[in-house]
Amino acid sequence: MNTHEGRTAWSTLATIAWRNVWRHGKRTALTVITMAFGLGLYIGMDSILKGMDRMGLENMMELSDSSVKITTRTYDEESQSLPLDYGIPDVGAVEALLKKDPRVLGTAPRLRFVGQLSNGKDSLPVQLIAIDPERDDQVFSLAKYRIGTALTVHGDEPVIMLGKKLAAELGLELGSWVTLSARTRYDSQNAQDFQVVALLDTPDPTINNGNGYISFSAAEPFLDLEGLRTELAVRMEKRINLKDAMKDSDEVAALVNANFPELSAKSFGEIGRQFLELSKAKSKGAGMIIFIMMIIAGVGIANTVLMSVYSRIREIGVLRAFGLTAKDIRRLFLLEGGLIGLVGSLAGLLFGIMLDAYFIFWGMPLDAMMGNIDMGLPVGGNLYGEWNPDQMVVAVIIGILIALYASRSPAKRAGKLEVTNALRFV
Repeated sequence: MNTHEGRTAWSTLATIAWRNVWRHGKRTALTVITMAFGLGLYIGMDSILKGMDRMGLENMMELSDSSVKITTRTYDEESQSLPLDYGIPDVGAVEALLKKDPRVLGTAPRLRFVGQLSNGKDSLPVQLIAIDPERDDQVFSLAKYRIGTALTVHGDEPVIMLGKKLAAELGLELGSWVTLSARTRYDSQNAQDFQVVALLDTPDPTINNGNGYISFSAAEPFLDLEGLRTELAVRMEKRINLKDAMKDSDEVAALVNANFPELSAKSFGEIGRQFLELSKAKSKGAGMIIFIMMIIAGVGIANTVLMSVYSRIREIGVLRAFGLTAKDIRRLFLLEGGLIGLVGSLAGLLFGIMLDAYFIFWGMPLDAMMGNIDMGLPVGGNLYGEWNPDQMVVAVIIGILIALYASRSPAKRAGKLEVTNALRFV
């Protein structure tokens, strides 16, 4: 057979295959729907998971970690204990360097320490963060989730802002007084009463469950220190593309590390990549869904093609008698299975695009769906999806390949039928 004859043969087989696919419309439609549902659901879930990763990363940056977080190298090595011995020696010099970069929108010094909160009956550990309230609001988005008044309103008064769930565990409300105790810089124990003037109900469970915020003016006499700043948070311009935001933060962190060898600047990019590594488990879970659905669809395709073989044994004999080879018969039934897979995959792609569009433009209300369930990620409110065209293409290819693979065995069986035996069937 020359090339032209080969093309003609394939065209003929494809025409026959397409007609045969729809001879049993209900059976074919059921298989197509199963495949379309599995692929569409996978594409939609992938969009949501990508959106969850983005929201989690952006909230981490805007609520706790910032674009770049700067500490001393010694502090970084012992950061788990939140020591008060290793402050940044010259915060002003670092800020002067950062101001030269147009991507840097603001900086905010912070001081972290560990304390204990007591309502007179019960006590809970708390991570305290001393801040300059005005500057901190320029870098972080805590004010958006604040219930109550800003720390700046109260001047030098002993006031505190607490995570909402932490406050609830101690039975504290706005206006309540709570005793804060902590070790000072010189390792003595100090205790002082603070009034709760604000609560934080953020998407970040770490903040809600265990953080408290006081001003530098309250922290410095309480801890017997002055001017100590254990970290410097940097806010950079927001980029549409997450990879660009990571790249920018990497470059600024590298600039700080190059000019101040005693400091450790950790970028949003570094933290983000670690976060994404941890989130791969979610993607594997989503992958299991498409695997199970595709197995079901593959079994359906195999049964559809096999039943088609058995119901068309005489037809196969006639085709063989008219000159089609065993190889042609195998190709015919492979094409039928492949066409079912193609239609199912394209339908799944359409369904997936519709789901993606809904998630991207309208979002999914996490709070309403999840209630009080702690997802362990800084996500909340409306979760919006993300387009992922590469994953869509992969899903379609996988669908077609599974269909072809599922059709192999029935196609081989059809090709093995002898002409004389096939023609006996009426």
